[in-house]
Amino acid sequence: MRPLVIAHRGASAYLPEGTLPAKALAVGVGADFVEHDVVMTRDDRLLINHDLWLDNVSDVARRFPGRERADGHFYVIDFDLDEILSLAVTERFNVVDGRDLPAFPDRFPVWQSSFHFHTLESELEFLQGLRHSSGRDVGVFTELKSPWFHEQEGKDLVSAVYAVLARYGYRTREDHCRVMSFDAHALQRIRAEVGPAAGVDVPLTQLIGRTQSHETYERKPDGTWENYDYDWMLEPDAMERIREWADGIGPDVRMLLRHGKPMAASDLAARAHDAGLYVTPWTVRADDLPHCAPSLPALVRLLVDECAVEGIITDFPDRVIEALG
Repeated sequence: MRPLVIAHRGASAYLPEGTLPAKALAVGVGADFVEHDVVMTRDDRLLINHDLWLDNVSDVARRFPGRERADGHFYVIDFDLDEILSLAVTERFNVVDGRDLPAFPDRFPVWQSSFHFHTLESELEFLQGLRHSSGRDVGVFTELKSPWFHEQEGKDLVSAVYAVLARYGYRTREDHCRVMSFDAHALQRIRAEVGPAAGVDVPLTQLIGRTQSHETYERKPDGTWENYDYDWMLEPDAMERIREWADGIGPDVRMLLRHGKPMAASDLAARAHDAGLYVTPWTVRADDLPHCAPSLPALVRLLVDECAVEGIITDFPDRVIEALG
């Protein structure tokens, strides 16, 4: 059985990430799942957006000058949903010398055509509508974006997402839904409390980041917050510990490769499988391959033949499907 092809923020290599057109294209080219990130607005609505902030993919800086925080970002949590839905969305960009330059130059042009933000509810309704019209039951990989940050802001992202999943019929392990997060404490809380309370038991994926990326913070007993140390997750006995609260792991694809050339697999996937965990690495991109990978097809074959991964998260679902043959 071939690995699941999971369209990262939709078919984001071809259309602006996270948008409904990108999700529709992912379904059209044959993806098994679409991946999305969920964050919370000021008025407690659930928005599909990769970052905690709105800049780099929208015109928020022009529309709402002065609403940024001290770090220069315009945070979703500082805006009501109606304000966010009024924004124009575009391909991811970086501001260089006052110009909006595309993060991926060969992808959809910046500020071309018309795209917008949408809610988690809108996306689930959209995918269920496509299931009705196309007959394709495409699942959802739902990433809880920084539950720790929402907790700092006095909001319970986890419970809100689980209430929506339950309402839209994503309740069991057969309902084509998986939930993932970099936040181990959030996943532990889901397994122990939130999932049973909501009547939702879907597979949980522990995403594995790098400590130096400051992806996650954790609250210490004295109430302070410290950068979460992911290094322990790469130790020999880590997979058995992760299995206590998760069904699978989602490592950076580079963690499945040994350093240097030629390209070869590390033992991380094998150790996860030995512990009974599935493996769904992120993010396979034809325009951002690991240095040791000669091509996207070669990387996909290694992930299948040597790592035996159960899923591949990718911006290029069509090309991964082609590589899988």
